[in-house]
Amino acid sequence: MRPVKARLIALAASLLVSISTALPIAAQVGDVVGHVRGGESFEPLFGANVLVTSLRDPSYRVTRLADRSGRFRIENLPEGRYEIRASYVGYTTFVIDAVEVTKGITVNVDLWLEVEPLVVSAVVISASRREEKVLDAPAAIHVLDGERVRARPVLTPADHLQAVPSVDVVRTGLTQSNVVLRGFNNVFSGTTLLLVDNRIARVPSLRYNAWNLLPTTNEDLERLEMVSGPGSALYGPNCANGVVHAITRPPIDSEGTTLSIAGGDRSTALASVRHAGKHTERVGWKVTAHWLTGEDFSHVDPVEKGLREGEIADGADPDTLKIGARDEDVEKIGFEGRLDARVSHKVWVVLNGGFSRLDSIELTGLGAAQVKNWSTAYGQARLNWRDLFLQTYVNRSDAGDTYNLRTGLDFVDRSTLVVGQAQHQWSPSPRRALVYGVDALLTRPETDATINGRNEEDDDINEIGAYVQAETYLTDRWSVVAAARIDDHNRLDDPVFSPRAAVVFGPTSDHKLRATYNRAYSTPTSNNLFLDLVTERDLGDLGAAMGMEGYDLWAKGVPEGGFHFRRDGDGGLDGLYMQVPLALGGAESTQVGATALGPHDHVPASAHLVWQGAVKLLLEQSQGRIDLTHTLSPGNLPGEGIGTVLRALNPSTGTFDPVSPDAVRDVGEMDPTITNTFEIGYKGAFGKSFSATIDVHYDRINDFIGPLRVETPNVFFDPTDPELAGYLATAGVPADSIPIVIDALARIPVGTVTPDGNDDPADPILTYRNFGSIDLTGIDVGCAWAVDPRWTIEASYSFTSRDVFRDVEGGLDVSLNAPRHKAGGTLRYVDADHGLDAGARLRFVDGFPVESGVFVGEIGYYVLLDLDASWRVPASPSTVLSVRVLNVLDDEHREFVGAPELGRVGILRLSHSF
Repeated sequence: MRPVKARLIALAASLLVSISTALPIAAQVGDVVGHVRGGESFEPLFGANVLVTSLRDPSYRVTRLADRSGRFRIENLPEGRYEIRASYVGYTTFVIDAVEVTKGITVNVDLWLEVEPLVVSAVVISASRREEKVLDAPAAIHVLDGERVRARPVLTPADHLQAVPSVDVVRTGLTQSNVVLRGFNNVFSGTTLLLVDNRIARVPSLRYNAWNLLPTTNEDLERLEMVSGPGSALYGPNCANGVVHAITRPPIDSEGTTLSIAGGDRSTALASVRHAGKHTERVGWKVTAHWLTGEDFSHVDPVEKGLREGEIADGADPDTLKIGARDEDVEKIGFEGRLDARVSHKVWVVLNGGFSRLDSIELTGLGAAQVKNWSTAYGQARLNWRDLFLQTYVNRSDAGDTYNLRTGLDFVDRSTLVVGQAQHQWSPSPRRALVYGVDALLTRPETDATINGRNEEDDDINEIGAYVQAETYLTDRWSVVAAARIDDHNRLDDPVFSPRAAVVFGPTSDHKLRATYNRAYSTPTSNNLFLDLVTERDLGDLGAAMGMEGYDLWAKGVPEGGFHFRRDGDGGLDGLYMQVPLALGGAESTQVGATALGPHDHVPASAHLVWQGAVKLLLEQSQGRIDLTHTLSPGNLPGEGIGTVLRALNPSTGTFDPVSPDAVRDVGEMDPTITNTFEIGYKGAFGKSFSATIDVHYDRINDFIGPLRVETPNVFFDPTDPELAGYLATAGVPADSIPIVIDALARIPVGTVTPDGNDDPADPILTYRNFGSIDLTGIDVGCAWAVDPRWTIEASYSFTSRDVFRDVEGGLDVSLNAPRHKAGGTLRYVDADHGLDAGARLRFVDGFPVESGVFVGEIGYYVLLDLDASWRVPASPSTVLSVRVLNVLDDEHREFVGAPELGRVGILRLSHSF
């Protein structure tokens, strides 16, 4: 419809406010009634939201939903002037600025809404920490409207994000998922900041965005906002890739009760309730609760399996053994409550809290964990007074009876995050706006030494920061944004500075171009700094073929001063030194070659020095079939010419991968990861039916903290060395037995190249490190086309220049853990007259390499078809039947190494509001 026609209709609606005679009533109140219609056919918009706000006191607000005929009625409004605002998914918001309500009079209004893609007119807060339109935001931002979100049955809010450009959603089970923006995924990824109602919602010390632990119900979501790219200038640390903000519905504006029940594949069942009420128009409350159960997809971890079989062979009771004891039943409960008090139009107080508890299987950098009774709780208080915002909250995590499936060891986490924040907005003129504030984040891990081990008494983290952002409209078309933030971290030597700059040009009100620069940082996590635990006990249980008897696998954070490897002219292979396990002669006062060792001593990294221990172990492992004890006399020992090689344990496969001596490098103290991003972008609307977004970004990442990886290679005899075969022949080993003996010897790790001061002699170490500089370029494209009032087509595509970074430092490779290419397309049909909303989405995700802790491997590409639909029951307009099917064609695929193969999941939900 042409703009002129739209303005005429809006003018007519406001001029044709007709006053019908009504019987006088005693109170000083009146009523407002009317209809909400949309599109060129003026069809009734069933379920449209009508908001009436007092112009004298904006804190006085009343909402109603239009019935099947589009009619609404609001009774007993105090006399005065009101703004009437109508909104409906897929349509413009219609506003009548001033309607006079008089005692005893019923005011009739007709509201008409134009068809429009949502991205054009949505108002957001996450890009600049203040309200602004999507088109005006100086960042790449996407919004999912609450009405459509609430209409889709999902198991977690993360399921809504799969169609958003730049968002990587990796499902690792029925309800488990990792969500990041623009790559750099991990099993415990924290590069994307997750907020719920301005509250950091991740697990405190682990910095893990556990979407399936959120107590928020789907029916309570007002909208989801995604801001791609660095956000540290406003939000502080650990949002280098962006911000995802879930905003819930204020109770005063959404009173009523909604009950939902759902069921589907894999024995899934879900029930939820939301009730919102108000004491007056100024005081409201809400409570929500939900319960979910289901059966997760099955998966066999070969390492778990081998460890379990070894323990049982050694006499462990299978009924009580925790190693490899997977329980694939999923269960979750969640509760939330909130109290709002709009003291006046200048003062708004919010008190809220929540609790959730979960049973499932979760991937960690140390293998899968059996989650039992893991709970989270929070309490939050917020105050808005004029342009001042104050809040404080406490997040608490308790891992319950969770244990590691590879070790059987308990996983204790009773961490706490305490946050205090203050922010103020000031507009010195209509063209200038300032936002400034301070944040304090206090993280208190508590693991009973099960995670932080010997570091348990010294693992507190304090972060304090201050920021300011200035936005200036130079002309009606040009605006500039400048921001800066400085943060202090008690575990880092220097404060961190994060600037931001943006120029926005709007040739028209419907088209905006921007160029931005952002500098963001991510601090080391509690695990990066303080981790100290055994991930696998006695690696010999993996099988004699590994030859790992006498070794444990440790995971450690990087201590103050880092890890340093001894290397000099007296060393072995390439000047390196090793420690020898007790089973191979590393006990106190034991001779290794000509050297007497203590338990913490290092010897040159030469395999021949441990010949005595290797021969004895080989005799034991072969049950006497390979007997080289005749070589142990002093004159028969092998010499220095016997070849040595290094191999590093691959915890994902239980095998050893060859490494170069050059790959053994010192691990420095943890530094923050700095991300510098240059970006150009476009957001625009062509008429009222087509919108498009294009974002091109270049990222330079310095001191990237990689996932856990083995930094201590093991020392082996070189099976290809002809001197080893010659020595065995000279020692009298039959020619046909020499290959067998060499193969057996070459499987035994005779030592470990470990750092100085290592308290766990010879044990391989998984740890973190800062890498050098990484560069990548990315493109995100999205568009939406409203073909007519009922049909909409959406498409998106994202590209990243690299999914693995080769030879970053010392020949090491770093994986993005996300695809280079992904694309999607959605076809949606909305028939407001019959209460029907249905859509089909096709998703393509390219294959990519994975290296995340103990999980290393490749993910193949996959193409999935998803369907969803919702229908308002004609006989009961407040009843909605909805269905959602992920992976309709049941294409079994894996989305992350260590996760199960996923098949079809269908959910049918029935909800009723009153």
